[in-house]
Amino acid sequence: MMSSRTVHQEVYDADPDAVVTQSPAFADALATRGYRDASRLYTLADGRRLVLPLVSRRGGLAEQSFPYAWGYGGAVVEGGELTVADARYVLDDLRRRPALLRTVVPMPLRGAVWDEAAGAEVGRVPYTASVVDLAAGWDELWAKGFRRQARNSVRKAERFSLDVRRETGARGRGLDVFRTLYAQSVDRWATDRGQPLAIARRIAAHRDRPGQVAAVAAALGERCVVWSVLRDGEPVAANVVLHEPGTRHALGWMCAMDTTGIARETLATYLLHSLAIQDACAAGARWFHMGESEAGSGSEHFKRYFGAEAVPYSALRYERLPFSRTESAARAAFGAVSRLRRSA
Repeated sequence: MMSSRTVHQEVYDADPDAVVTQSPAFADALATRGYRDASRLYTLADGRRLVLPLVSRRGGLAEQSFPYAWGYGGAVVEGGELTVADARYVLDDLRRRPALLRTVVPMPLRGAVWDEAAGAEVGRVPYTASVVDLAAGWDELWAKGFRRQARNSVRKAERFSLDVRRETGARGRGLDVFRTLYAQSVDRWATDRGQPLAIARRIAAHRDRPGQVAAVAAALGERCVVWSVLRDGEPVAANVVLHEPGTRHALGWMCAMDTTGIARETLATYLLHSLAIQDACAAGARWFHMGESEAGSGSEHFKRYFGAEAVPYSALRYERLPFSRTESAARAAFGAVSRLRRSA
C-alpha cells in the first residue's frame, strides 16, 4: 500500500541505518523536479513496518528507488535489520506493479541482501562504491587510515591562500560555485569524448545537475553541506555532502572541480575531501560514502588515499520493455561516433 509521509518519517527515524536520501524530505526535493512520491508501506510477518521510498514520472511508466544520479533508495525498516526475506517481499510486490520500469538502487552496504533476494529474472546494473569506515574516529583515521599521499597533499593545500567555506542548505555561495565548475566540466568532457560542444551543453541543460543540487539543498537545509574553495576569487572546487547529524551514513553526493589546472596546483580536492570526512566524524557518522567509480579507475584509486574500500553492489531493474539494451546500444553508438571524431 502507499505510505503516508507521517509513517515514512516514523519508519525512517526507527532505522539506524537509514540514509538521508531515504527521508521524506529528500522525496520533497524530487517532487520539485517533476517526480511524484509513490513510496510503498509493508507490514512484515513480525509486525515491523518497512517503507520503500519510491518515485514515479511520465504518467507512472517508471517507478524508481531512485532515478539515476539521485542517490540511494532501497528500504527503511523499523529496527534496522533488513533480511533477505524482507527484501524479497518488497521485490515480489515490485514485480507485480504495472509500471514498465521498476528499479531499486540500494545503499551499497545493504546491496548483498538485495542481490540475494533478487531472482535470476531481475536485471542488474553493477556498480562499485567507495566507502570509508569512520569507526576509529578522526584522529586514528588521519594517522592510519589516510595514506601518506593524502596527508601530504592536505598539508600542501593548507599552505595556499585558499578561501574555504562550509555552508548548509541553499545559503551562501556554494551553489553558484558548483554551477560554474559543473559547466566547465561539461565542456571538458565534451572535448575528451570528441562530442560537439552544443550537444554536450544541451544534454547537460536537460539533466540540470546544478538545479538538482539546488532542489536538494532547499529541501534538506542543514542536512545538505556544500563545501567550496576559491583562490583569488576564482572557483576551484565544490563538494556536496548529505548527512543527518547523529545518523550512521554521510554521503559525498556531488562534486565539481576547476578544469584549468588550479585545482591540481593547489590540491584543493584533497583538502575538501579531508574536511568533509572530518566533519562527518564530528557529526557522528559511522560511514562516509565517496560515491561510485569504475573498478580500477583513477577515481577509485584517488578515493583509496582516504581509506575508502571498494563495495560492489547492483541496482536492480524490472523491465517490461528492453530499456537496458536500448540504453547500452545508444551508449555504444555514441562512443563509436566520439572515437571517430577524435581520430579525424
